[in-house]
Amino acid sequence: MAVNPEATPDEPVAPLACGRDAARLWDRAARGTSLDEHERGCPHCRAAYADARGLDAVVHRMAAQEIEPPDTVLDRVMGALFTELRPQEVLRLPSPHGPAQLSTPAAAAVLRRVVDGMGGLRARSCRITQDGDGQGDGGDALDVRITVAARFGVDLASVTARVRQMVVAAGEQALGLPVRTVDIHVVDLFEDDAREERP
Repeated sequence: MAVNPEATPDEPVAPLACGRDAARLWDRAARGTSLDEHERGCPHCRAAYADARGLDAVVHRMAAQEIEPPDTVLDRVMGALFTELRPQEVLRLPSPHGPAQLSTPAAAAVLRRVVDGMGGLRARSCRITQDGDGQGDGGDALDVRITVAARFGVDLASVTARVRQMVVAAGEQALGLPVRTVDIHVVDLFEDDAREERP
């Protein structure tokens, strides 16, 4: 029996080898209607009818089974929900129009980009913390901790001093917040020629 697997519901199902309509035979099998005289003597009709009846029985048996999910499913679902509902860390921005907030990951991405734009260093991670209430009273300054990979042979004292200056400037100009401290931790080295990082 040749059936077109890409057939849409509006397209006819290919007939059986004997010429009978396979879809009608399947419908009759699902209703439990008995075979007619031709179908009882035709091996193609009998085989299609038996297949349809067998499939129908399997579907009904599976539908009647009670589903017992693993014990870990509930924990995984609830964990995903709580992760989505957990409030994202934000920075409070002073504004004359009322409270304003900026996502901490977005601010960290800005500062990482500043570091990546400088020669000799590549930003690995950036952590920003803030005290204060966002009212611009001087307590809203940022504390920044950046981990970087340094190019092998670079003058670390010089390049990290430049990074501090650039991060302070970016905090004030791009984020609109003063930067109180910038801690830079060199955690890896890389070579420009090999274009790969190594410990």
